[in-house]
Amino acid sequence: MKTWLAIVLSLFLIVSLGINVYLWLSLKQHNDKAYALEASYEHRLDSDKQLETQAQLVDETQVNEKAEPFNNERSPANFSPMTGTNTAPNALDDLRTSSPLVNQEQLESLTTLLNNEQYALLATELTNLLKYDPLNESLLLLEGELIELTKPLSTAIVHYYDLAELPLSTETLSFIDAKIATLYQQAQTQLSQDEQWELVARLNEPLYQRIPDARHYTLNLAEAYAYQQKLTLMEDVLAALPSNDRDANIIRNKAYEMRDIANADATPNKSEIEPTGSEAARYQTRVTLERIGDQYRLDVKALNQKATMILDTGASTTAISSRLFARLGRMRNLTFIGNFNIRTASGTIEAPLVQIPRFYFAGYEFNDVSAIVLPEDALPDADGLLGMNVLGQFDFAIMPQSSELILTERD
Repeated sequence: MKTWLAIVLSLFLIVSLGINVYLWLSLKQHNDKAYALEASYEHRLDSDKQLETQAQLVDETQVNEKAEPFNNERSPANFSPMTGTNTAPNALDDLRTSSPLVNQEQLESLTTLLNNEQYALLATELTNLLKYDPLNESLLLLEGELIELTKPLSTAIVHYYDLAELPLSTETLSFIDAKIATLYQQAQTQLSQDEQWELVARLNEPLYQRIPDARHYTLNLAEAYAYQQKLTLMEDVLAALPSNDRDANIIRNKAYEMRDIANADATPNKSEIEPTGSEAARYQTRVTLERIGDQYRLDVKALNQKATMILDTGASTTAISSRLFARLGRMRNLTFIGNFNIRTASGTIEAPLVQIPRFYFAGYEFNDVSAIVLPEDALPDADGLLGMNVLGQFDFAIMPQSSELILTERD
């Protein structure tokens, strides 16, 4: 009995030992697999971090290459592309679609399209190139110049403000700031001088909306509304300034003073009466008019070009036909101010405003006369319209009986 009990206990011990050995081996194998899997995962993480770091370094390199300084030796009217933008492909090109390289020859070709007024083709080329190289400064500035020549001036200036928010080089950003100031000040000065208040408003409205904190846009827009007697709009704009702002109150006072004068003035229109008096006659000039239907025409001279214009006392600015514009040598002899939306008898059109350096009329010489360039079909039988930016410098009267224009110099 004791022998059998000893055998049973021995067998039990052997089986228990075998089970323990089996469990230990199984646990060890499971742990080895877990350690291997963890090591593999850590190795993969390390590899991913290394690839990410490498990609970031490549991105920084590419941005630095794109931010090369712009060669600012060009004038606003003559675009000279920057140099040194041709860079070799880098490792990032293997991870995404490679961008085309824009070399000096391509930039010169694009500039030729601009100079030859092939604007539609240039716009297509720039769109395709900027799709793959959106921070190429030469392309962006060329696009800005294209917009200057083909879109309203306010649109061009807003576009430059958008460019100024991009991560461009310091030199290019300085060029853009100077461009904005030059374009705006040139137009604002010319339009205010000619009392083209409707165009002043159209210039400043989008800029005021884009940068409402810009004091000069606020005041200039309010002044334009004041001179047009749009008093509610004027007050809405001036509400952005403190109530005790000195310049704002000057505009307000002027606007309401003009309103009161207009309401109290019951004298006949000066253009309907012939000036009298021997003293006044000393400063009078009589201009012969040619009457065709209900239009009066007269001879003028723009630079060295003789022209026949329609007398238009309802036009706030003088206009020239595209034919006269071509005879004057286009932009070579005229200063381009910008494009504006102009109301004509046939509707609103987009037309360029230019500055004629010398303009002759009735024996007088005028400097820097602004003029809208109208398409040929808008002025089929004349070289232009003589508007109030010239006529308004005189007291004048139209004499229908004798077909004369009588001009009286102002003191």
